Amino acid sequence: MQFALLVFLCSCLMWQVMESQMVYKLKKIECNPNPSRVQNVTCRLKPINWNVAEANMDCDLVEPIVRPMIRLQVLKKDYSNQFQPFLIDVKFGICDVVEKRNFFPYGLMLWKLLKRYSNVNHSCPFSGHLSTRNGNMESELLPPFPEGLFQFRITFSDSNSTNSDYLGTVKIYIQVMEAIKNKK
Repeated sequence: MQFALLVFLCSCLMWQVMESQMVYKLKKIECNPNPSRVQNVTCRLKPINWNVAEANMDCDLVEPIVRPMIRLQVLKKDYSNQFQPFLIDVKFGICDVVEKRNFFPYGLMLWKLLKRYSNVNHSCPFSGHLSTRNGNMESELLPPFPEGLFQFRITFSDSNSTNSDYLGTVKIYIQVMEAIKNKK
């Protein structure tokens, strides 16, 4: 009798966990370019429904990016309404990930997003007009996060053997929440 009750409770909990799927909704996007290297920058969000918003970004590079370096930081909004560091603060060369010389997990996640939604889907160097269309954060590509508001800060730079040139920063605000169901 107790075993049957335990099995029933476990199955109810499993059903509830499967029912309440977490979504990663884009809430806001900010682009801060270095005007000497990047021009004509636009960053916009387009809401689709209660659970999904899509990002559209455009920029023109003044000169090609030969060795792009990316610093990815994740910050979480705390009870005092401030963004505090949250687990991830990494720096990597995207060309190493593209050319499969480095299998850094966060680099691979970012590369999958770039390949799917942007015209940055080729090997280095990058030049000309770069764009992202209908980009969204899919829960399959990201590790599980707790509920809350997060800021993904992506800082781009172009480095060579002697110095590093700042290209810009993109701040993406994401709300991790349970999916909102339609009442139809």
